[in-house]
Amino acid sequence: MKRLGDGSLLVAYENRKGDVLIKKSIDGGVTWSNPVIAFTGFDVIDNENGRSARINIANPEIIQLPNNDILIACNFRPNKDEVYPFSIAIKRSRDNGKTWGEEQIVYRAAPRFIDGCWEPSFLLLPDGRIQLYFANENPYQQSNEQEISMIESGDNGLTWSSEITTVSFRAGFRDGMPVPATDGKDIYVAIEDNGNEQFKPFIVKNSIKDNWKEPVFAHSSNRYSPLKVPLPSSVYAGAPYLIRTSEGIYVLSFQTTENRTYNWELSTMEVAISDKPSDFISPSQPFSVPLNKEAKWNSLCDLGNREIAAVSSTNFRSDKIGIWMIKGKIVKNEN
Repeated sequence: MKRLGDGSLLVAYENRKGDVLIKKSIDGGVTWSNPVIAFTGFDVIDNENGRSARINIANPEIIQLPNNDILIACNFRPNKDEVYPFSIAIKRSRDNGKTWGEEQIVYRAAPRFIDGCWEPSFLLLPDGRIQLYFANENPYQQSNEQEISMIESGDNGLTWSSEITTVSFRAGFRDGMPVPATDGKDIYVAIEDNGNEQFKPFIVKNSIKDNWKEPVFAHSSNRYSPLKVPLPSSVYAGAPYLIRTSEGIYVLSFQTTENRTYNWELSTMEVAISDKPSDFISPSQPFSVPLNKEAKWNSLCDLGNREIAAVSSTNFRSDKIGIWMIKGKIVKNEN
């Protein structure tokens, strides 16, 4: 979900058919428009071997540019191997999300699940460059490793760098699910890092000036756990999401099994805050999720005036998964 320049809210989400839909709210999320299809899942046939596959569209992320164009990035996920490459694709809207232009594939990985690419996320830099971060297995086709990769555009997303930049890599493990933020000087990317038993939220950082000239490896000082009170090694806490609000407050979310079952599929959303991109405190769970339910693949949206929207795909009040949001206020802790 993103708050647009005119104050409206735009949300992007997947459906069960492999499409990505857009809805808009002009009353702060009380009511929502009818859905608009931004990406439609599709079928392909490899004529060389006669195999076919369904290409599902996943992990939508949106950004509004200074010229008011909106970009959406998605992950193309074929349901069968060796037919079509896992890919990162974008589209553009010039009318505040009402209609979407032609798709542009900006990165292709291998045509198999174990060597795919995943989870794109945008960052707009002060000089107008757009960066697109994603998890990437493609460079490691002889292992189960994964890195965080980045490509960038200097022309409002019309063209993108052909070579990927390696942002972070922990040898033997799987950096994943990047979400970046910036304070105008440095870049902070929330990732999930499984270097210590279970996935945990970590942050990898670099100055805008250096712009990932060297990858952030396992023992770099530019890789750190952002929580002031660390989670036990046995606790799963994956799928992080990071924003920096207009007031300069950092908000971090992740999905966790802490004080729940050990089944990560039944994890729930947790949110922590900080006035800097470290030492996150005051963890809270926006949704009251029973132990046999879930709240996963979450995101955060800055609503302005120290108000935050937490967004989750959850069945906490239903037998079916739905997209839910709840608003919260950041208050000063006087203790």
